[in-house]
Amino acid sequence: MNARKANQLAAKGGEIEDQATERLPAEGLSADDSPRKAIQSVEIGVRVIRALMDCPKDGAHLREVAEKSGLSRSQAHRYLLAFVNTGVVEQNSQNGRYALGAFSVRIGMAALARVEPVRIAGDNLESLLVELQTTGLLSVWGDYGPTVIRWIDGGLPLLTSLHVGSVLPLQASSTGILFLTHCSRDWTRRVIEQERASGLVVSDDELERQIVQARELGYATTQGTVVPGLSALSVPVHDSENRLVATMSVLSRVQDQHFYLNPMIEKIRSAAIEASRAIGWQG
Repeated sequence: MNARKANQLAAKGGEIEDQATERLPAEGLSADDSPRKAIQSVEIGVRVIRALMDCPKDGAHLREVAEKSGLSRSQAHRYLLAFVNTGVVEQNSQNGRYALGAFSVRIGMAALARVEPVRIAGDNLESLLVELQTTGLLSVWGDYGPTVIRWIDGGLPLLTSLHVGSVLPLQASSTGILFLTHCSRDWTRRVIEQERASGLVVSDDELERQIVQARELGYATTQGTVVPGLSALSVPVHDSENRLVATMSVLSRVQDQHFYLNPMIEKIRSAAIEASRAIGWQG
């Protein structure tokens, strides 16, 4: 058999496999259900994404994805390959595991930013940053700790590796200190243990000192602990139940000391208070 004929047969086999796959009932639907007309291959692809969402942080092997999504290994592999090619999924070249990729992070962050309390906080932060002509970020609690969901350039370009989707260190960032201040220790303990296991260790006494200070002042600051030469001042945004829903952070160069004068601090705190009250906070 020549190569051309073999390729034609392989393509035909793939087409047949696709058709068989697309006839699988969507998850949660029986064969007797009548869902709205849709592209079933997309629905099946979502099964693969869900399977990866339920996997550990370091990802899953092909057989695990196939089992969780209810597909054969060859079917799961073809979907994974398409997702890898588009950045939705990434594959670890060392161990072959698959995990959600950078584009999946962007999709999640974009969806989260549309949640009403987060949108309000983001709009207030953007107005503040334009007025101050500096850069800032909005963060929420994610699966792995404080996570940046909006990066807003208000006029001061900063060279940094931080971006939407970045996870900030709980023990060494002003954002992290606010989550330690306002969230349950049971909630944050796992992330602290992971950070310490990876080599980032801040003593319990020092963390407690910073927590007490943040509670008294209503904000937290760090200088160069996340990015050398970069300072941050972070303020909390609360909801109607007095829960921390996000943090607003204003960034500056360490030498820009005017960002730590009382008038500037009060302006930043006022923006967070205004956002909190718009959400329903009564404080």
